[in-house]
Amino acid sequence: MKKIVIVTFLMICMFGCGKNETEILETKPVSQEKEQAETKRHEDLGFIKNEEGFIVHMKDIKVLLKHLSTSINQQDWESIKKDTKKLKEASPVAFTGANKKELPVEFINLDVKFHMSALELIGACQEKNKDKATSAFFKVVNSCDECHAKFNPKEKSTSWFQ
Repeated sequence: MKKIVIVTFLMICMFGCGKNETEILETKPVSQEKEQAETKRHEDLGFIKNEEGFIVHMKDIKVLLKHLSTSINQQDWESIKKDTKKLKEASPVAFTGANKKELPVEFINLDVKFHMSALELIGACQEKNKDKATSAFFKVVNSCDECHAKFNPKEKSTSWFQ
């Protein structure tokens, strides 16, 4: 039953990342030292300097997570090791093409959460513990969901898998 729920969830969630819907962000300074901004939703993500590259990288993460999900279910630890290494190297902040000081604080915080979750997943996979790996995997997915909810709210669901 547990496998059916996980597979059903993953299947439902796999069809939404990479939508070309963006919003304009209005910014106001939050920290003079860091010169970063707090965001307000509008129609375009103005802080993304390389939108095409950003979308390509986000789609790559989506494909990587789909593959990881399958590998975790099959307990294919060698594939998981390769995929988690790629996941660790993924960086939504870097993919924007912008200087970190130009990015909204919330975006940077969500990127950090993504990386912390990815590190937890790597640790769980090194232990070859399917239950811990599955739990950590969903923390990674949830970090993606949070970012999409904040910065791509036109999606009907916050899950980038849908």
